[in-house]
Amino acid sequence: MVGIKRIDHVAMAVWKVEEHLAFLTEVLGMKVVGHFRSEEERYAGVTLDIQPRQEGGPGLQWEVVEPTSEDSFLVRFLREKGPGLHHVTLEVEDVDAAARVLREKGIEPYGGVRQSGGWKETFIHPRDSGGVLIQLYQETGEDQDEHE
Repeated sequence: MVGIKRIDHVAMAVWKVEEHLAFLTEVLGMKVVGHFRSEEERYAGVTLDIQPRQEGGPGLQWEVVEPTSEDSFLVRFLREKGPGLHHVTLEVEDVDAAARVLREKGIEPYGGVRQSGGWKETFIHPRDSGGVLIQLYQETGEDQDEHE
């Protein structure tokens, strides 16, 4: 097994984040905890707490992401599928070990294993998971960029 510790966050893709914030905050009661942007991958987003971390325990977050240019991977996603669930992120004990387990089960980690900014990640493509992009990640505490 891949060693899931917890669900970290669920992410939805939309054309414009701001158009969805009132519903998420005023109706569902989520709290905005941060904004982020990736110039390299051409997207931006907002992180919201559904269930905040308490006493060092796990919390649960929701992300809303939008494309920042026409060549963003999100544009293709939104044109093909429309706004909605983009991925679910699961924290695992060890991403490298999880990738080995996936390979043993005949599933190639989508995009390989990547490390950046204190975390390591890999993905399970929707064709291998039953229709949902799954991100597996672990916090490493290291600040470096590597690709497997």
